[in-house]
Amino acid sequence: MKLLRLFLFNILFSACGFAFAQTQIYNANANFITLDPYGNIYAVKEAQVSKYSLQGKLLFSYSNQKLGIISSIDVFNPMKIMLFYQDAGTLVFLNEQLAPIQDPISLFDANYFTISLASYSAANQIHLYDNTNKYLITLDFNMREIARTPLNFSSFNPTQMIELEEKSLAFHDPETGIYLFDTFGTFNKRISILTPATVTVNSELIYHTCNNEVNIYNYRMLSDNTLSLSISEAIQTLLFRNKMVILLQNGTIWINEI
Repeated sequence: MKLLRLFLFNILFSACGFAFAQTQIYNANANFITLDPYGNIYAVKEAQVSKYSLQGKLLFSYSNQKLGIISSIDVFNPMKIMLFYQDAGTLVFLNEQLAPIQDPISLFDANYFTISLASYSAANQIHLYDNTNKYLITLDFNMREIARTPLNFSSFNPTQMIELEEKSLAFHDPETGIYLFDTFGTFNKRISILTPATVTVNSELIYHTCNNEVNIYNYRMLSDNTLSLSISEAIQTLLFRNKMVILLQNGTIWINEI
C-alpha cells in the first residue's frame, strides 16, 4: 500500500507539481517539526513546543525557559511525549495535552553527564547515546539501566537517534550514513545516505529534504524516488497518509493534500 501511494504520489508531482499549500501556519516559527502516529504536528522553536492538528489548528503548547533549548522531541507515544534538553541534561515527559506527567528527570543526577541524544521507545524504554564514551544506554521508565552497548564505529558522530515502529532503532550521522539496529540493540546495517538535513526513518523509508527536493529511499525494496517541490526554502518534509507537511526556512508550515 505504501509503495502504491508513493507511485501515485510521484505521478501527481510529475503531472502538476506542487505550488500551493492547502493550509499555512505562519506563526509556527519552528526550527524543526515532527508528526505523531495520528498525524498531529509538533513544532519546536527553541524552548517551546506547539501541537497542531493536520488542519493547522493550534491545540496545545508547552515551554520551560529554565531548561533552555529543546534538543529533540519524541512523539512515538503521543500519550507520553519525551523532550530532551541536552545542555540541561534533562528529560521531560508530557501527556497528549502537553502537560507534564511528572517532574523533570535530571540525567546529571543519574550520573549520565555526556548524553548527546535521547529517544523514547514503544516498549516504554528510554534510549540514551553517550557520544563521548560511544555507548548506547537503555533504561526503563524508572531510570533503571537495562543495557549498555558499545558502538565502536569509526568516525561515528550521529546527530539523530530515531525509534522505529517495530521497536528497532536508527542513527543518522551526516558524514557516514544511516545506521539501523534491531529490537535487541544489535547493529544491523549501514545505509550510505549522506546529508546534513534532518532525516525521517520508518520501518520502510528513509527520506529528507534538500535543495527543495524530497529524496526518498525504500531500504526494504532498494528503490528510490526524488520529488521536486515548486516552493523555495523548504528544509523539512513529512508525509502522513494523503498529507504532506513542509517546514520552510522562515519557520512557516505548509500542509497540502497529496
